[in-house]
Amino acid sequence: MTSLLLVLLSFVGPASARKIKHWVAPMDSAYISDKPGKSPMGMDLVPVYEGEKRALSAGTVTVDPVMVQNMGVRVASVERGPIYRNIRTIGEVDVAESEISVVNLRFSGWIEQIYADETGREVKRGQGLFSIYSPELVAAQKEYLLAYNMGGPVSELTKSAAERLRLWDIPEAELKKIVSRQNVDRNLVIRAPRSGYILQKNVVDGARVKAGKDLYRIGNLKKIWVTAEVYEFDAPWIKVGQSANMELSFQRGKQYAGQVNYIYPTLNRKSRTLKVRLEFSNPGVELKPGMFATVRIQGQRKEEVLRIPTEAILHSGERQIVFITSAIGKYQAQEIVTGLVGDGHLTEVLSGLAQGDTVVTSGQFLLDSESQLQEAVQKLLATRLQTNNKAQAQADSAPPTSEHDHSQDSGSLYFTCPMHPTIVQDSPGSCPICGMDLVKKQHQ
Repeated sequence: MTSLLLVLLSFVGPASARKIKHWVAPMDSAYISDKPGKSPMGMDLVPVYEGEKRALSAGTVTVDPVMVQNMGVRVASVERGPIYRNIRTIGEVDVAESEISVVNLRFSGWIEQIYADETGREVKRGQGLFSIYSPELVAAQKEYLLAYNMGGPVSELTKSAAERLRLWDIPEAELKKIVSRQNVDRNLVIRAPRSGYILQKNVVDGARVKAGKDLYRIGNLKKIWVTAEVYEFDAPWIKVGQSANMELSFQRGKQYAGQVNYIYPTLNRKSRTLKVRLEFSNPGVELKPGMFATVRIQGQRKEEVLRIPTEAILHSGERQIVFITSAIGKYQAQEIVTGLVGDGHLTEVLSGLAQGDTVVTSGQFLLDSESQLQEAVQKLLATRLQTNNKAQAQADSAPPTSEHDHSQDSGSLYFTCPMHPTIVQDSPGSCPICGMDLVKKQHQ
C-alpha cells in the first residue's frame, strides 16, 4: 500500500472530490465535449479534472489506479534548490616542488667532515652540512687577501678577486673574516639554504666531489602537494581554487582541508585521466611523501536550479525522457534537456519541465513501453484516417449511384455509418473512414 499512498498523496484531494472540467478524445486533444461519449474515431472520451497542470495529448498513457499499485509507481515533485557535485578519486602525497632546494658546488674538492649525515634528518636554514677542502678555493682566497692588502678594498684587483669568490657562492661573512684574521681557512663549511628535511644525500666522508654535482636535496614538508587523477568526463567540473578534502587509509574519519592548486594541460592517452595537483598544509608532518589518500574535490555548485531525481530520467539514445502526471493513472512522456548531474541522486533540468510538475521516479519503464505502443497505434490510425479521408473526398465528389439510391425503395433496409451518413450500403460492415460498425436503418 505504500507506493499507492505516495501516488495518492501527490495530488490535490481525493478523486471523488475533484470536478470534471470537460471530456476529450484520448487520441485528439482538440476534440472536447461537455459530457461523456465516443470520439470521432470510436474511442471512449476521457475526463479532464479541474486543477490539472497539463492537458492530455496523444502521448498520454492511461493506467487503471489499481494497476498503479501493482506497477509500483512512485512520483516526486520538480523543485528548485542547490545542486553540487563532489569528485572522489585517489591521490599520492608528494613534496611541493616550490619547497625543494638542491645543494651543489661550483668548485671541486674533498669532503673533510659531514655534519648532516642521515637522509630524513631535519635541518635548519644556515646549519652546517659538511666542510670541504678545495685547493682552487684556497688559492682564490689568498689572491683576494693579497689584493686587499696591496690596493685596499676599492682597487680593481681586490674587486675582481672578491667577485670571483662571490660567484662561487662564498658569503660576504667569509670575505670579512679573511680580512679580519689576515689568514685563509683550509676548509669551508657549506650550510643549508633552507629549513626542511634531507630528502636525498649523495656524499660521504673523504669523497672527492666535482663542481656541479648535486650533494643534498632538502625539502620543506610543512606544505605538501597531492597529485590526483580524475576521469575525462569529470574534468570540466574541476577549477583552480576549489576546496578539497583528503583522508588517509589508516586515519579513517580525519579530514585534511586543501584546495586545487594546478590543473595539468594534457590528458593521459592510456588511462583517459587528467592530472590535478592539490595543496595541503602539513604542520605536524603527518602527510608523508609517497602516501596514498582518498581525495574528494568539491566540484561545481549551482544555487536555486530546477532539479529532479536522477532515477526519473530515461535515457533513449540522444533523448532524455521523463513521465509527468497530473492525475492518478494518467502519465505523459516529456522530453527534457539536463545539465549538471549532482550528488544526492539529483539532476539539473535546463528545459522541458516547470516547477511544481510531478514526475514518475519508479515504474516508468513499463509506462515507456505502453507509450511507445500507443504512439505506434496512433501513427497507424493517422495513416488509415488520411487514406479514408481521401476516399471520402472522392466519394463526395462522385455523382450518386443507383446502388445507393433508395428513394424509390420506401420501407427497405440499408446500412450506414452513424458518423458519416454518406456511407450507405446494402449489407453490414464497417465504415471505410472511421472503422465503426455500420448500423441498420429503414427508408421512410
